[in-house]
Amino acid sequence: MQIKRYLSVSLLLLAMACLPALDLPSGQVSDAGNATISGSNGYIVIPSAETAWSGKRTSITTGYSGIFAGSYAHVPYIQMGFAGNLEMSLAVDISDQVDLLLGGKWRIARGQNSSLTFGVVGQLLNATTTTNLAAQLYLASTFNSTFIEWPSKTTLLIGYTFDGPLTSNIDFGVGYQTPFMPEALNRKIDFLVDFGNASYSASPSGGNAQSRGMLNMGLRLRPVQFMKVAYISVDIRLLDIFDAQGRALSASVAISYLAQ
Repeated sequence: MQIKRYLSVSLLLLAMACLPALDLPSGQVSDAGNATISGSNGYIVIPSAETAWSGKRTSITTGYSGIFAGSYAHVPYIQMGFAGNLEMSLAVDISDQVDLLLGGKWRIARGQNSSLTFGVVGQLLNATTTTNLAAQLYLASTFNSTFIEWPSKTTLLIGYTFDGPLTSNIDFGVGYQTPFMPEALNRKIDFLVDFGNASYSASPSGGNAQSRGMLNMGLRLRPVQFMKVAYISVDIRLLDIFDAQGRALSASVAISYLAQ
């Protein structure tokens, strides 16, 4: 059943690549419809310094991520972008326990090809029984780059996760996004890779960076317009590829609405 579910999402991703994708201002790497597993604008786990949609109008994105790591976890989320420099997100990680993840970003500086953002992810872990609190504070810098003549966006992140005694290592992560087979797929699908020593929460359902860090890879269908102001995007992800303890598959679908 789980295999059929991922095959269905894969076929949807390839089929929708034939539809017209949203022509974004950057014209090269998608700024819109990007969400991590926890709902923050970004890559797979690593948030970017770009706030939702990177424009001046309010945007609302509702999405759903599924994570399969032996058992199945549901992660619905909602993401809102305000005035181009503010973003809020709320995700619910539902597996053996229920975790609430509340994220916020404030872009404090923006250049022609780069952004610097301060962010926080508040975490209410095991919310239905014995509640535990955690929080991650971070700074992220995102900039345009080029890799083998492919336009890309790269993000560097540094932060700290507060989870009980202050004995954690400093959080560090890198995210990278570039068009996947740009000539064959007409720049409609992006390739994602991120790695670091922190997961999307202190108690993730898939992808566990506590032992040796983790490397994630994925494909993202750039937003496809299906109504005047509504767009759909799809992600397929591989989490913690090198470690059996945290290895998982993930797929997500998001619908974004851009206010007029």
